[in-house]
Amino acid sequence: MPKLVHRFVLAGIESEVPPARREIVDKVRAWGVPLEEETADAIRLVASELITNAVVHGAGPITVTLFNRPGRLVIDVLDGDPSVPRTRGAQPDDENGRGLALVRLLSARCAWEPAGAGKRVWAEMAMPMAVETSTAAAGPRGLFAMWAKHRDGVEPKSLTMAVA
Repeated sequence: MPKLVHRFVLAGIESEVPPARREIVDKVRAWGVPLEEETADAIRLVASELITNAVVHGAGPITVTLFNRPGRLVIDVLDGDPSVPRTRGAQPDDENGRGLALVRLLSARCAWEPAGAGKRVWAEMAMPMAVETSTAAAGPRGLFAMWAKHRDGVEPKSLTMAVA
């Protein structure tokens, strides 16, 4: 099965977080990954924490990239602030400060790295195997890329491709 990739760009405002996490779960389901509600909730939480941290502590625009291979999902969030992500010691009554700890708990692996003028923070999650993924559009070489330009020449906000 090819590696599936989906990318979209956010301006970096808090109101974008809920639709972004919905888009992520919808895309994973569209790839044919059978998600129980518990797994979907874990994806939503990890995505929400990574994107919210980029919005609150980073700098926009924010690029979210999903990588799906059989049994694995990587949620990668790129923002324009090079600051090192830090885990805060949240107190029992604190409403914030547990995001990265939750990401570590729910993911198989997570890390960050400098990227250009900013940073990339990612989490890899174990997923159930996809039941069926359409490769009809992949063509004989197993490569499909959708990257159309709008009439005004501006690239779309979303990119999906399958790489063999």
